[in-house]
Amino acid sequence: MKNDDDFLWDGRGEPDREITALESELARHRWSGKLPAGPLPARVPRRRPLALAAGLLGAALLAGAAWWATRDTTPPSPPLYVAEALSGQLRSTGSAGAQSSAQLGLRVGDRLVTDADSRARVAIGDIGSIELESGSVLRVERPSAALAEDAEHLLWLERGALTASIFAAPRLFQVGTPSGLAVDLGCVYTARVQDDGTTRLSVLTGRVSFETPERRVTVPSGASTTALPGRGPGTPTWDESSAAWFEAVADLDARAATGAADLDAAVDAVLATERAEDSLTLWHLIAWPALPEPTRARVVDRLAQLAPPPAGASRDACLALDAGALDAWRGALDWGG
Repeated sequence: MKNDDDFLWDGRGEPDREITALESELARHRWSGKLPAGPLPARVPRRRPLALAAGLLGAALLAGAAWWATRDTTPPSPPLYVAEALSGQLRSTGSAGAQSSAQLGLRVGDRLVTDADSRARVAIGDIGSIELESGSVLRVERPSAALAEDAEHLLWLERGALTASIFAAPRLFQVGTPSGLAVDLGCVYTARVQDDGTTRLSVLTGRVSFETPERRVTVPSGASTTALPGRGPGTPTWDESSAAWFEAVADLDARAATGAADLDAAVDAVLATERAEDSLTLWHLIAWPALPEPTRARVVDRLAQLAPPPAGASRDACLALDAGALDAWRGALDWGG
């Protein structure tokens, strides 16, 4: 019995024309059993758009989460002080970059600069203000135990001049200079810093303590001190004193500060004063450790003649630089302020 499917399965029977034509066409594409010559074509990876998009989305989410976790949520701190121009334009550098305006906020590390045509007023909380003169540079500092102990406000006059009007508890407001710290004791005073760092401090009302680690002087109203970098404050003198007296005190200061052996002539010029109010100068010479003991003894004796010490300030105690004795004598002296 003839089966029409025999040719399809085993080639027996009558050839089918359509099958024969299909086999002839396919035979042209039959593998020869040999690999083609030359390099094989590179494998092209199959694109998976959904997987790629999901990966990019995941990376973006991770980056966003990292930013959210590490972002700075602290709001910008308000300025500690606001400077207002009394004339011209003010300039500042520091936390917000360089700025120029008639009003500027100041933070720790900022510098306020006045040029030849500008002056500024800076409010110091509710305790007073300062006026910064033309050609000045003022820096805002952070008080610390190592620098300006007990202070709540610390400004640094790098160059130029200011007038401080402060009415607060002692030591809350302090001004640093290249020659030492001006510590407010409730007062109005001026401070002027020259280009070489020399500082002249004059008190108009109240008192100022001018301090370095080596020396402290108390400057009452109507008096001044000149301080030098590396030497600190000089011995205070009254502003009404004569030019000869200023020169004599400055000469003795310079000789004692540099350790000069021959002080007699300089001491003689200072001790020649007949004014009891010059106790301001003589008392500070006694309390200055740089003065040799023989010279200190001469100063103690001359001050005792001009303004006798109270019972609690014996000669021996003062020569030994006993703080209690020296404070008792100072308290008995009428310096005003």
